[in-house]
Amino acid sequence: MRFTVWIYLFAICGLTPPLLGGVVQETMDIMQTINHVTKTILKAWDMIEDVPLAEITAGSLIYSRQNQLLDKMSEVNANILELEEQQVRNMDLTIKALRDVWEKTELLYRISRLNDLTTLINLRYNQLSDFEQHRDTLEPITLLKFTQWNVDPSPNSLSTQLEQLHASLYGSGPFAAEQDYSQTLIARLTESFQASPEHMCVAKQSAQQFAFKVFAKTALTELKAYFMMEFSWMVQRQMGRGNFTQELLLMRQNHRKRQDAALEILRQLMGKTGRRYWRCDPAKDRHVEGETFARVTRLLQGYVENEINLNSDQSCWNSCDDYHDTLSNGCYQPEEDLCGQQPPCNGRLYNCAFIDSALTICPASENGTRRYEYIHYGDGTSLGGKSAGCKSKEKEAASWSRWVVMRCHYCFCLCDEPGPKSDRYFNLRASMSDFMRNRIVTGVRFVKSRRVFHLQLQQAQLVPWGAINTSTLEWLPLDDYNVSDADIRNDYDYHTLGPDSRSLDLDEIVANATDQVVTGVRFRIINKHLNLEVRFTPFNFSTGLLVEPQTMSFWLGNNNSHVDGKRQKLVLKEADLPTASEMPSLPLSQTNQYMDFVSSSRQKDVAQNTLPFIDIQEVVPHPAVPLSGLGIFHKGRSGYGGFFAPKVVTYDLAKHLTEPRK
Repeated sequence: MRFTVWIYLFAICGLTPPLLGGVVQETMDIMQTINHVTKTILKAWDMIEDVPLAEITAGSLIYSRQNQLLDKMSEVNANILELEEQQVRNMDLTIKALRDVWEKTELLYRISRLNDLTTLINLRYNQLSDFEQHRDTLEPITLLKFTQWNVDPSPNSLSTQLEQLHASLYGSGPFAAEQDYSQTLIARLTESFQASPEHMCVAKQSAQQFAFKVFAKTALTELKAYFMMEFSWMVQRQMGRGNFTQELLLMRQNHRKRQDAALEILRQLMGKTGRRYWRCDPAKDRHVEGETFARVTRLLQGYVENEINLNSDQSCWNSCDDYHDTLSNGCYQPEEDLCGQQPPCNGRLYNCAFIDSALTICPASENGTRRYEYIHYGDGTSLGGKSAGCKSKEKEAASWSRWVVMRCHYCFCLCDEPGPKSDRYFNLRASMSDFMRNRIVTGVRFVKSRRVFHLQLQQAQLVPWGAINTSTLEWLPLDDYNVSDADIRNDYDYHTLGPDSRSLDLDEIVANATDQVVTGVRFRIINKHLNLEVRFTPFNFSTGLLVEPQTMSFWLGNNNSHVDGKRQKLVLKEADLPTASEMPSLPLSQTNQYMDFVSSSRQKDVAQNTLPFIDIQEVVPHPAVPLSGLGIFHKGRSGYGGFFAPKVVTYDLAKHLTEPRK
């Protein structure tokens, strides 16, 4: 068994190594536990083998040696339980949650078989703990029968259950080195996990993390079984039943072969398993603005204006379609016309169109960012939903004639109106972990503060073997400001979305070396596009220390541009609000693509919202791990605007599986 595999079981299960100052309680990782178990077992064997076989048949000596042996076993048991107690909290919750998803698949039978074998071994292990607690009243024959059952080569013995446990997860027998790992249960579970976003959302971890945790859970169970078998041979040797030299040799060889076979399958599996983690949508009725999503507001919003107000001549000689980019030039008849009864568009108007001569408008509440709830035209065309009724007083308008020869129609345009009701700013300042205190990035989320969208980072201390000191997890404070402050500059401190600068590049930025972790993030502007950059810092895996973070860190981004044809545009057409979708969002973008912020569907929403929305749920794998990449992507469903959201790429565990044991 490679040393670093067991060390990383320690990190992936959410455990933390011993730290100075007692900040994190000292605990042992699985490899240390195995080493300690082995040493304790050998010491126990020394204690037994010092006594001649002829002397150990005396009753008093049997009681004496039995108590000494149970003392040793109690020490080993404490080590195992200490580690398992912390590890099992994570994995059991994950498996129980995922059972609902897998309930109707053939995987359920294989999972049930694995759980049954695990339960049987744990029951026997608990029996051993009971024997240790009642050692003073325990008859020697009771312990002898227990140990005989453990190592008896019968179909129901512990040794048989251990073989079956291993075979159920890793395939037929521990020595099938040439078998197709893709058909093993651990591979099938991981494949199923990776294929469905539901699994990832329940477990809150990448597929590679999941594969490692399945391995870790079974490794602990196998360790308990192996420990009981060693103990069983000791007891029988102590009671004069034989030396069992060959039996011990075979048992230990088989144990080592099982470990090596499991590791080889794990190595192959993890090398081809995804490391991306992102947040799924909450349930349809759990979308809450300010908690799960936020919006860019009043960027190209639907607005009704009469043609006479769309030109400085106050004439109606043209048609609505002639006004592609104009201003509202006041209100021709403020006392009588619609323009005097609605808040004006104090910005530019784009892409005007004529629908019908007569219309009925339901104004929205003045406290919100919408202008209209719905518009109903005389020809039967309806924009927005009318079924809920109008909570305010409907307003009616109709085309009218001027000087007999001019017909002044009402046009439906898109109003771009910067102002106090328009949240359209993205922070361009860098956010970095406290790398001088060996903090790295462990999570990310979008936050809207003072009408500015920020990428906020979670940080924690990196410790040896890629582990995270979970007691140091914290969200970095925002570099907060008002865009109206005198010393704050557009396209330096922040970027303002506008009709010609509303594109977001969709990329996944991943470390280009195996010894780098994320320590920062920022947006920059390339050809008027918001473009993501990620800061990476090299680190030493065995010590957990960042390597010269002030001088060796660097920013990495994707410089490909739509101008040079290396980026593909994703287009939203007549999209409804993502919160209206009955189905949860799925990833719809890839690296080297981009998307514009656009108006929501004119037909379904009167173009009152700006899409996509922004997913503000925190993206933090559980348990926390180092990250080797960050990204921005678009998720949604056909016909809906979806969300822009961050994602993370967890550190690649597979590359440390083949390092030699130390």
